[in-house]
Amino acid sequence: MNKGGDHRRVARVEKEIQMTVAKYLISGFSRKLPGLVTVANVKMPADLRVAKVYVSVLGSEGDKEKVLDILNERAFEVQKFIGQELKMRYCPKITFYNDFATEQVLKVEKILHEIQREKKSETEE
Repeated sequence: MNKGGDHRRVARVEKEIQMTVAKYLISGFSRKLPGLVTVANVKMPADLRVAKVYVSVLGSEGDKEKVLDILNERAFEVQKFIGQELKMRYCPKITFYNDFATEQVLKVEKILHEIQREKKSETEE
């Protein structure tokens, strides 16, 4: 099988899963989630049987843990919705994980902003 085509197929399915999960969390999820939840990324192996869904939660640390607990507890609802929306041979088993990439980007930007402010204050003196 063509490895390049396989990679593109997996990437396309990951994107579809990401959009479908986000759509479900916005419109049909049975529980109210604390904080602001964003579906940041989806990673799947070539067989497309499992999906790691990374979510970013803006809120307190308690909110982040609570959101993950709720989502993993109700993952079967999301899987059922994916099965209805996407016509796939196998509906992937979904597990939710915290996405720390957004937090890291915000930390780096804050550090860069501080450095820029320090340089500006040094040049003014």
